[in-house]
Amino acid sequence: MEFASFDEFWKALGRLYDDALRINEAIDKLREEQRESANELRDSLKDLREATGNLLRAVEKHQSVLEVHERRLDRTEVTVEAILEDLRRHREGHSPQ
Repeated sequence: MEFASFDEFWKALGRLYDDALRINEAIDKLREEQRESANELRDSLKDLREATGNLLRAVEKHQSVLEVHERRLDRTEVTVEAILEDLRRHREGHSPQ
């Protein structure tokens, strides 16, 4: 690029300097926005981790309650089967003992 005069060169250099300042300001602003965004993301992840932990504890509690009920049903089923077997034996004339 050729300049007709020193004045033109000086004005172009001034524009270049102004553009460099604007670019640096934009970069600084983007860095700050990125920092804020990273902090917000970190906070969101912390909240998500806590919520996931709470959900896991609730699921574990429900699982243990379910297992207790299943064992209860198993015991009831065994008892009913034993009673039915005793009734069948009684009908056939066998002693339950």
